[in-house]
Amino acid sequence: MTITINDITAKIKLLKSETILAQATLVLFDVWKEHGWKVLRSDRLHPKFQEPIWFQAPSYKFLGKWNEIVFIDNSKLFDEVIEKIYDAYCLARSKNPNQGKEDEIVTEEVNIDDINL
Repeated sequence: MTITINDITAKIKLLKSETILAQATLVLFDVWKEHGWKVLRSDRLHPKFQEPIWFQAPSYKFLGKWNEIVFIDNSKLFDEVIEKIYDAYCLARSKNPNQGKEDEIVTEEVNIDDINL
């Protein structure tokens, strides 16, 4: 079985945090959910999106080192997943321009596949 970007839906929950801008959930084939993807603030510009952000797959910290729980072997698909998360994040952010300015959590979820781009 081959997974393509069309088999994946991204849902975003914006956070008002110093470091984590949003959490993403990826849904594969409308049956498998991967929680824990993060959109984080960065001190460097992302090479593709030219914003000070970076993306982290679900991971855990063990002995001071972060280990990914989810790893996408196909680098092209990985880049497409990051782009899908970024697009969903931008859409959610455009609906809530005050994101990141307070300490409370914004609970609105945006499904990027529900819009026509």
